[in-house]
Parts: sequence; structure tokens; C-alpha cells
Amino acid sequence: MPKKAKSGFSATAELTCLLRAKSYGEKRLHLKSDDYVAVILSQTFHSLFSMVQKTFLLGDDVFNLATPAGIYPYIVARTLYIDDIFKKTAGRFSKIFILGAGYDSRAIRFYHALQHSHIFEIDHPTMQQHKIEKLNEVHISPPSNLTFLPIDFNQQNLTDTLATLPLQSGEKCLFLLEGLLMYLDPAQVKTLLSSISHYSSDGSQIIFDFVYDHLLVDDGGLTDNSPFNGEYGVKESVEGVRSIGEAWTFGIAANDIEALLQQYGFTLLDKADAHELEKRFFTDKQGKCLERMNTASCLVYANREKS
Repeated sequence: MPKKAKSGFSATAELTCLLRAKSYGEKRLHLKSDDYVAVILSQTFHSLFSMVQKTFLLGDDVFNLATPAGIYPYIVARTLYIDDIFKKTAGRFSKIFILGAGYDSRAIRFYHALQHSHIFEIDHPTMQQHKIEKLNEVHISPPSNLTFLPIDFNQQNLTDTLATLPLQSGEKCLFLLEGLLMYLDPAQVKTLLSSISHYSSDGSQIIFDFVYDHLLVDDGGLTDNSPFNGEYGVKESVEGVRSIGEAWTFGIAANDIEALLQQYGFTLLDKADAHELEKRFFTDKQGKCLERMNTASCLVYANREKS
């Protein structure tokens, strides 16, 4: 996640890692994931923001004063959703690109399944160096098939980097943009998706999440016409990211996602909004929903089909 690039500190990247670490230690099986690397890395976080989060994230309560309602279940579901795709497609892609990687650990956790794929983590130089230093601090060596590529999306074009990594005939690639697009401006998103589209071959795939565009407007309070009416945890989320200088700057309308994908040569394979994620991950055999999801975001999984 290339947020707070000038200082190299990303509160949202640290929060995501902390929530994954909490999920690893869960006794409630529906909230449990297996990101053991997040547990180790999070022990090195000593910023005031992270120390406050650690205080409130102790225990079993999914609600706390420092995290918007429904964010924890969303991060857990998003992690499980993407992990599942990585496991199911292991061995299919010659190259895997993780853009705005933050503290992503899939290259480490899934090394045995992905060892024949070349994985590239792309992030702001300062953020990426910070992660490398954290890995060194806890004595975790990056796997041999992982390459770190520093890119500042404010100054560099992904196309130039991809041009140095040509695909061989028949090779397919996977692009992961987890928690990234909402922090870029529309022009950057257009350039990024164009670069991915031009580089990708038939059968290449992309995974990303986005926030809804109607949530980007300034809203002083809950009025009859407020974009937050009927949403869960969204007003707190919008105010939260703004308060730490990481405001959302890009969104997509719910009905526009397929048209957007088609514009860049992709076909929708799956779309999972908050309610769909609740059904898949947090609904028991009796049909009871065990966790309520923050409704700001939606996950997308798509396949490249050249015309």
C-alpha cells in the first residue's frame, strides 16, 4: 500500500498487518486465518498508532474504539478470499505481481506452492525498504523467487518496469492490487490498469478491491441524502482514513465494474461485496450470520481475454 509515501509510514498498512495477526490467534474458527508472518512482523511495530491498536485489539471482541465497525471481519474475509485464489491457481502463473504490497506475506507463506512462479512485490521505495528492514529484524529471509521492485506511482509508470520483464509465449501472470486502488487518483488508476492490460496475455488474471465512488464525497453529517445512509461502519471508515492523511481518492460505481474491466480486456470471474462475503465466510449451517461486514468495499476477480 503506497500511502504516506513521504514519511514511509502507512498506518493502514500496519493496521492490516495487525488485524491479520489477530486473526491468526483467533479461537473463533470463522475468523481464523493463517498469516503467521503478520504475527511476527507486528511485534516490531512501535508507532503510537500501532500501540493504540494493539491495546484495543487484545481479546475476542471484534469491536474496538480504534477500528471502524466491520473492518476486522472484512480484512479477514479479504485475506481468506485472496489466499484461496492463490492456492487454487498455484503453478498456473509464471509471474505474480503484488502491487502496493505493504506487509503482504504470500510469497513466504505459500512458497512451496508458488516456488515455480517468479513473484514481484511492487511498492513505494520507502515503504518497501521499511518492510525489508522489518523482515531482517525478525530474521525472515525472502524466498529466492521473490523480487522487490520499488516504484513511486506518483513519479514512475508501471509500463516501464514491466517492459524489462517480458513474457514468453504462453506465459500467464497474476496481478494482485489489495487495498491499493482507493488510495490512487483516477488518472493513476487508468495508467495502472492500462499498463496491466497491455502486458497481460490471454489467461492472465487480476484481483483487486475497491470502494464505492459515492463514498468519496464530503459529508458533514447523516442527512436524508447522506451517502452513508444504510451503510455499516462506512462513515467511521471515511473519517478514519482522512484523519490519518490517507483519504480515499478513487472509487467505482457498483454497476460499472464489468464495463471498467471490459475497457481493459478483462472479463469478470467473481465479485464479492460485503453481503456476499458474509454469506461465504461468516454464515453458519443454520443460516445465521456470525459477523457483520463493513460495507465500503467490494472484491473483484477477473480474467484477461484479448480481442
